[in-house]
Amino acid sequence: MKSNVSLVRRLGSMIYDLFLVFSLVFFVSGVIIIIISNKQAITSPVFFFLCPLPLTYAYFALSWVKGKQTLGMKAWKFEIAQSNGEHITYTQSFIRFFLSSISLVGIGFIFQLFNKHKVPLHDYYSKTYLISTIK
Repeated sequence: MKSNVSLVRRLGSMIYDLFLVFSLVFFVSGVIIIIISNKQAITSPVFFFLCPLPLTYAYFALSWVKGKQTLGMKAWKFEIAQSNGEHITYTQSFIRFFLSSISLVGIGFIFQLFNKHKVPLHDYYSKTYLISTIK
């Protein structure tokens, strides 16, 4: 199956979701700091890496698996699916999330420009496709 979502729409959705995830992580981290720290500053670098990563994955995985789209994807009018049109699995969402970090530095999106299915690296290996919902 070939993806029919352009690179520009993908990037627009990523920027939209970046702001949403940043707000989610900022809010939840603040609540955790207030509850746990007992009014003392938390300076552990472990906290600042381990708190955002699971929250970010949870946002994307739940959005992809349960609703086929994040809020950014909904705004840019496309959704994610397997080649048979079904919802993706949590395994596929993990592979996609993990490999998307490679795509963010540009390698994965360059891959999209040169393969016959027009999908970036993270979609290719997770066997997922983005499908336009514009009618």
